[in-house]
Amino acid sequence: MKYILSLVIITSLCVSNAAMSTDFYVNPKGNDSWSGTIKQADEKKTDGPFKTLEKAKQAIRTLKQTNTFNDKVTVNIATGSYYLSQPLNFNLMDSGLAGKEVLWQGESGAQVTISAGMPITCKKRDATFWDCPLTKLPVNNVYFDTGRIKGNTPKFELYVNDQKMDLARWPDHDWAHIKLPLDQKTQFSVMETMPILSGDIKTAQVHIFPGNDWYDQYLGIDSFDKTANTIKLSSPTSYALDSGRRFYIQNHPSLLNAPGEWLFDTATKKISFAPPADISPNKFMLSSLPNLINVDAANHLTFKNISFEHSTGNAITIKNSNDVVLDQLDVNNIGGKGVLVTNGQNVQINNSKVHHTGGDGVDISGGDRKTLQASNNVIYNNYIHHTGTELLTSSPGIRLSGVGNKVLHNLLEQGAAQGIILHGNEHLIEKNELHHFCLQASDCGAVYTGRDWSARGNIIRYNYIHDIIGFGMNSVDVANNQVVYQSPNYVMGVYLDDGASGFDVSGNIFENAGSRSIHINGGRDNKIYNNYFKTSDFAIWLAQQSPAVWDQNQKKLDDSPYKTPLWVQKYPELAGPMHNKTWPEGNRIERNIIVTSKPDGNSFRYNVPSNSTVIGNNIIWSTTGKLAIDYKIIELNKQFGKAPWSQWTSEGIEQHSIVANPCVTIENKKMTTCPSSPIKDIGFVPLPNDIGLIP
Repeated sequence: MKYILSLVIITSLCVSNAAMSTDFYVNPKGNDSWSGTIKQADEKKTDGPFKTLEKAKQAIRTLKQTNTFNDKVTVNIATGSYYLSQPLNFNLMDSGLAGKEVLWQGESGAQVTISAGMPITCKKRDATFWDCPLTKLPVNNVYFDTGRIKGNTPKFELYVNDQKMDLARWPDHDWAHIKLPLDQKTQFSVMETMPILSGDIKTAQVHIFPGNDWYDQYLGIDSFDKTANTIKLSSPTSYALDSGRRFYIQNHPSLLNAPGEWLFDTATKKISFAPPADISPNKFMLSSLPNLINVDAANHLTFKNISFEHSTGNAITIKNSNDVVLDQLDVNNIGGKGVLVTNGQNVQINNSKVHHTGGDGVDISGGDRKTLQASNNVIYNNYIHHTGTELLTSSPGIRLSGVGNKVLHNLLEQGAAQGIILHGNEHLIEKNELHHFCLQASDCGAVYTGRDWSARGNIIRYNYIHDIIGFGMNSVDVANNQVVYQSPNYVMGVYLDDGASGFDVSGNIFENAGSRSIHINGGRDNKIYNNYFKTSDFAIWLAQQSPAVWDQNQKKLDDSPYKTPLWVQKYPELAGPMHNKTWPEGNRIERNIIVTSKPDGNSFRYNVPSNSTVIGNNIIWSTTGKLAIDYKIIELNKQFGKAPWSQWTSEGIEQHSIVANPCVTIENKKMTTCPSSPIKDIGFVPLPNDIGLIP
């Protein structure tokens, strides 16, 4: 009898627990007047799934209001496309709880798309052009970055067959170039013969690199003088104009002439475009809403197996939120950033694709710098590519700030600018593959940081960084209207710029990782060890930076709590006195393998103070048989260019390094050595075999 009673009680508890969990269903063919608690409509069409995601969100709030939110809640989203009329906004009322998480998931094995776009109808006008009359306009009416984008162009994009079109432009596919600045920041003459632009010029815009190859912006045109071949901008550039710098003009009716271009006529509310030559147009979309999902002060939410598309600004924004998971998402065709996390804690972005974003792929921050409390945000096993399609500089695949973010096992590629930019403390960048970055920029790094002595404790470890390109101006001849841009151009694998200090860069594989695989630009207390370099240029460049940036570094240091007991214990070098703050003191370069194929064998530049620099136990090998170095011993003002390697070692700064063939092979992100390899003689630790994406 006791056994039977116990069995009944256990069975009842199991049934009760099962009943506590709640599932809602959403289907494009559903109805918001239904209960949303069954997957398919019943035979009488009196009940079935919801039609909209907003209704499902309201249903979860109702559970809380009626005290029936007792366990996990899952919103099951059926295959199909869901076009939002407004962003999905989540706050504390939409949160789950620990053990009672709210999961929004797309149907397994199906294509579930949430779009901020607006489908439109287009008709073929003639052999070249199509027209799309609009009955309503997109919602958004501001640029996603009002600091760097100004003018009177449309605040939305056109996609044909899921391919982003370019605003009508000149030149069609290349760049024009500044001949001479006519003032500092608004007027210039042009090298190339400009086209005739008839009618109103006020809607036209330039996309311009005004004075360098690491900052681009969009500005309106005030006037256009075809006879003088000059342009006057409606707003000043951020940097002084410089001869040879590149730009193009866009958004004028006279420029609509090439496949892949489009234009919006505000008077007639009509879009016209010339489709790319290789497609048969059948799907037409305008980006409309600024965002898709906004999570603010909401916790314990998961979004899984969903595509997010066509926002004019940032696709997914998360701020002041904890325990939010983005898993198996496809975030693509986004005007701004793919994912923006501000002051997040335990936010995870896993197993997802983020690509074709106008700005950053992922921008994430969290943690507390004062207490060094880690955010525990994790970016894991994602494929991030084709970032910075609108803003071509400082639009990385991943941007980190705050404390304790982790970037693990990701593949990042094909970025106009940096792969990863980081600021703050205690970040871990580990086992990622990065390649083909800085495709439109120079003075750029696949991994970049700079201008903060207090940003310490960051680790860049076990990554495979290869084929980093760079693109920039090499020479200009104003008299003959000639300018030469080249690639590669002044680009780095890991760029510790303008005093970046206290970094641990170890166990990485650098293959053709730019003109300088690692560039320490005046930083302090950096540890470069147990890395493998294969290069035809510079492997390591350790520079003494000019004093221009030290005031900024000093201010950031003074603003940090570096004298508190916690920081003194964590970063003792930071609390100690600087012998000379403009010297790159305390750096260590040890147990690295460097293989150079540079014709003169000169793959090093060391500008160092001898007393505080440790360099040693490295393996150096030149495939050309030549080996040289540029070096300067700062306190002695002793400087040599392309000095013989033997001269450098006689200075006594680099010790116990050997010149020998390391007998190393890199294949499929894995490092192997032959039995006679001398790497054990320098204490080189074997590298892991699981770098990159995890299948």
